[in-house]
Amino acid sequence: MTGLWDMFHRWYRGTLYQAVILGLISFTQPGIWDALNGLGAGGLATPYFVNASNVITYVIMIVTCPIFAIAGNRFSLKWVLVAGTLGYVPYFAALYCNSVFGTQWFLLLGSVTCGFSAAALWVSEAAIAVGYPEIENRGTYIGIWMALNKLGSIIGNSIQLALNINNDHKGSISPRTYLVLIGLSCAGLPLALTIAPADKLIRKDGTKPTFSSTESKITLKEGLKGFWKATKQKYMLLLIPIFMTVRWSQTYQGNYLTEYFSVRGRTLAGFIQTVVGIVATILWGWLLDSKMLMKTKRRMAIVGWLAMLAVFVPQWVLNFVMQARLQGQSPTPSLDIHDPDYGKAIAAYCLFGVGSQASVVWTYWILGTYDIHVDVLAYTTGILRSVESLGFAIAFGIGASENVSLMTNLIVAFVVFWVSVPFTTYASCLVQESPGDSCPEGDLTTKVPTVTEEARDGRDV
Repeated sequence: MTGLWDMFHRWYRGTLYQAVILGLISFTQPGIWDALNGLGAGGLATPYFVNASNVITYVIMIVTCPIFAIAGNRFSLKWVLVAGTLGYVPYFAALYCNSVFGTQWFLLLGSVTCGFSAAALWVSEAAIAVGYPEIENRGTYIGIWMALNKLGSIIGNSIQLALNINNDHKGSISPRTYLVLIGLSCAGLPLALTIAPADKLIRKDGTKPTFSSTESKITLKEGLKGFWKATKQKYMLLLIPIFMTVRWSQTYQGNYLTEYFSVRGRTLAGFIQTVVGIVATILWGWLLDSKMLMKTKRRMAIVGWLAMLAVFVPQWVLNFVMQARLQGQSPTPSLDIHDPDYGKAIAAYCLFGVGSQASVVWTYWILGTYDIHVDVLAYTTGILRSVESLGFAIAFGIGASENVSLMTNLIVAFVVFWVSVPFTTYASCLVQESPGDSCPEGDLTTKVPTVTEEARDGRDV
């Protein structure tokens, strides 16, 4: 009996369990949020008001992501994660009420609660996902985390496709879809409670997550100081552009589906893109850990980044070709699954999913090559999540304007992404085999190789 309990305990506290649970939490919260936006306009008939409400969410996140990073190190990343599961459900309920009753004020309130929760969740889950796994499993486990996030889109699109299998016209999704997704999102809170604190985590190699300080509880002043030091790192400044722009065109993609596809057509497109994205995410995470292809992390970082660019190039080309073709048709097409142009029209959308998902795995994997300390990762992910939110806020702001054409939206997304390319290329060249080698400043990454037992006893991350 003792042996059985020991096996359960090691599994429950193991790094694979943490990765899977993080993925399931992400699925029930931002995964379902992505599912609704992946259906176009949050599932509603027009994208403009929903995009405006999303701007509110992301503006709040810009400010609060760094705050939650400091709070996670002051108190507990685990409890920040738990808090991050509380504000999504009101937003999903508001989408339902707006669809059924037209109550737009509730949607604005839900956007506020979602903004605070998303900031807490984004920062804590990213720091845990990058900082908890063994080094040799980091890419794979990040891939699992990201892939399970997309279960929300799989389930959401499957439900919607079943409910609208005979719906070949434009419009909003069925209100019953919201009720199913709201029920699923309620599972996030109990799942978050099962995440292990860092001191209780059991790695296969016997090590524990490390911290840059032996202090069990940092003060607010120390948190601000650590955050400022993290901000000044060269690799952080170089990664800011890609975090801001890599998923910028997600707004365009949602408007594109709403504008040119039937409900059934855009639902099937979302389903196909998600399946392809999940495969790409898991495969990419595994390849980043593989020693068969590349012997060094630096080479893997560079080759991985260039491989992603090889996906993004045809995606942009096809997006421009299809946008020019569809906007030139009169009346505006409502592409359905039987239309001849349907396959070509969703090809660019699916390529965007592959590039977007692979790039997200790569960007978090590369953070772990620069630093392995969980508290520093909380700061760096907080900074980059804040910057990512800024990019989303601007992108959704553009998408919320009826005066901005889809072609203009696409051009802006294209330009800002390619501006980030040289910075990201340079950042990939800074990767070294030892996590501390690429940080010459050193004061964030070389203080203490491990946290003492006394320090871990008081730190519940």
